[in-house]
Amino acid sequence: MAITKLIRVTAVLCLLSVSVAQATTTQLQDSVKEVVLDNGMKILMVQQPGQPNIVAGWVAHVGSANERPGITGISHLFEHMLFKGSPRIGVEDAKLDDEIRGRLDAIRASMIEKDRASREQVRLGYGESISDPDLQGDEMKALKKQFDALIEEQRENLVKDEFDQIYTAAGASGMNAFTNQDMTVYFIRIPKNKLEMWMWMESERLSQPVFREFYSERDVVYEERRMRTESTPTGAQDEVYNSLFWRGHPYGWPVIGWPSDISAITREQAASYFEEFYAPNNLTFALVGDFDEEDALKMAEKYLGRIPSNGKEAADVITLALPLLGDFDYRAEVDAPPAANIDWRTTAFGGKDDPALDVLAGVLSGKTGRLYKRLVLEDQIATAASAVSNSQKFDGSFTVSAKGKKDISPDMLKKVLLEEVQKIIDGGITDYELEKQQNQNAAGQFRRLEDTFFLTIQLLYYDGLRDWRTMDTNFERLTQVTTADVQAVAEKYLSGYKASALYTRKVSDEPVDPELAALSQEDQDQVKQMLGQLAMMPPAQLPVVVAQIEGSLAQAPEDKKAVIEYLLKQLKKRLDKAGE
Repeated sequence: MAITKLIRVTAVLCLLSVSVAQATTTQLQDSVKEVVLDNGMKILMVQQPGQPNIVAGWVAHVGSANERPGITGISHLFEHMLFKGSPRIGVEDAKLDDEIRGRLDAIRASMIEKDRASREQVRLGYGESISDPDLQGDEMKALKKQFDALIEEQRENLVKDEFDQIYTAAGASGMNAFTNQDMTVYFIRIPKNKLEMWMWMESERLSQPVFREFYSERDVVYEERRMRTESTPTGAQDEVYNSLFWRGHPYGWPVIGWPSDISAITREQAASYFEEFYAPNNLTFALVGDFDEEDALKMAEKYLGRIPSNGKEAADVITLALPLLGDFDYRAEVDAPPAANIDWRTTAFGGKDDPALDVLAGVLSGKTGRLYKRLVLEDQIATAASAVSNSQKFDGSFTVSAKGKKDISPDMLKKVLLEEVQKIIDGGITDYELEKQQNQNAAGQFRRLEDTFFLTIQLLYYDGLRDWRTMDTNFERLTQVTTADVQAVAEKYLSGYKASALYTRKVSDEPVDPELAALSQEDQDQVKQMLGQLAMMPPAQLPVVVAQIEGSLAQAPEDKKAVIEYLLKQLKKRLDKAGE
C-alpha cells in the first residue's frame, strides 16, 4: 500500500520551481500513443529517444476489492504466482510437473473435506484453528504426509527463479510487482534491444499459466502476512480498525487476505479468477523509452495478441460502502509511540471534490504544513504529523494523523489535529497556501516526463484507477481549485462523522534486550520499525543489505551509530539462523 500512496502524492507534490503556466503546455496525451489489440488488450507507448533502457510493465485491473469472502488475498497471491514461469520456463520436466500438480490437487480435494469438519469444530469451540493438532485425525495426517512428499518431489524438478534468471542474464533489472485494493502492477527495466524477449516472456506467463508451487506459495504468503501484520507494532490493530471503518465494503479486508482464506484457496479457484481478471481486455501494457513504435506494435500483435480473449467484461464491484452513522474511537495498546489517526469518508478517484481534497491534504502536510507546524514545532507534542487524501477506484477517505512523544496521550493528539481541521472549516486557507500547492503540482506535471521508470508506473497506476488520461485531466482540475473550494470540501467531509484510531504504548513485563534498552525510546522505536520491514525481505537479499549498512556505518552520525550497530547485529543473527 505504501508504494501506491507515494505515486499519488509524488505526482501532485514535487518541486516548487516551475510555474503553472509553464507546465500546462506539457500535456501527457501529446506523448502517449494508445493502441488496442484485437483481443482487447491496451498498449501505451511513450517515445524517449536516447534512453539506454526501456521501462516496461502492465497492470491487471484487479485488486483485493474484486475478491469475496473465502478467497480474500487471491489477488496478492497472483502477484507471487506470475513469477513461477510457464510450461517452458521454471521446470526441468514439464510433463512430470503437470502430473505432480494434478496429484496435489487430488490430495488437496480430500483434505478440503477434512478441513470442513475441523472448521466446524473450531466454530463449536473445540479448537482455535483448523490446523490445531488435536483436530487432525489419522486420515488427515496421512494425507498431509503424502502432500508434503509430493511438494518435495515437485521442488526437485524446479529450475528455481528461472523467470528472473532469464531477464537478469539479458541485462534486465528491477523486476517487481505490487498489489493494492484496485490493481496489480508488474514492471521491469530492460535493455532496448531486448524488447521482443520481454514481449515473449510476458505473453508466455499470461497465455500459459501453470500456478506452479501454488500450495507452497500460499504458505509463503501466509508467512508474509504474519511478518507484515501480526509481527509489526500496529499491524494487527490497523487491520481491525480498517475493517471497522470500511464496514460492508471490500476495502474492509486486507490486501494480503484473511488467514483462514489464504490457507484455503484452491488452484481451481485461482484458475477461474485468472480467466476472468487476467483476460487481455482487462490488461494495459506500457512501454517508455527508446524504441521504434511500428516494430513494437508488430511484436505486441505477434506475442501479446496471441492471448485469447474470454469474450466478456470482468465483473464490477457492486457493494457500496455503508455510511458512518456516528463517530467512533478504536483504542488499543501497541508496542509503539502514542498515535492518533482520524479518518473521514470522501469520494472515489476522479470524483468532483477530489482535486480540492488533494489541495487540502497538501496544505495540512509536509514540514511547512499546518499540522507539522502546530503539533511538532509549536506545541512540541508530536514527532510527526500529516494528512492524506486517499481517493481510490471505488471510494475514498481523508486522514489526519500524528505520532506523539513519549508521555503524550492520543486524545491530546486528536484534539489538536481536530483544532487545525476546524480552522480550515471556519476560515479556509490563504491565497499563498493555494498558490504553493498549485506550483508544486505544476512542477510535478512538468518533471514527471523525464523519468522513464516513474512515468511508466504512473501510466499503469492511473489507468488502474480510472484511465491514464486522468494524469492530465486531474492536473487541469487541480489548477482550477479555489480557496473557496478547499473550505467547502473541508466543511462537507471533515465536519461529518469520523473514525479515530487512538494508540497508547503497551506496558510490558517481558524482559527487554539490554542493548536495545540502552537506546533512547525514539531509537528503540526506529529499530523495531526497521526490523519489522526487513523481516519481510527474503533471506537471500540480506547479505546485500548487511554489506550496505556496514559500508555506511563509518559515515553515520555519532548519535546513530549504536542504532546501526544493533540493527546489524540482529540482521546477522537472522542470517546465521537462515544458514542453519
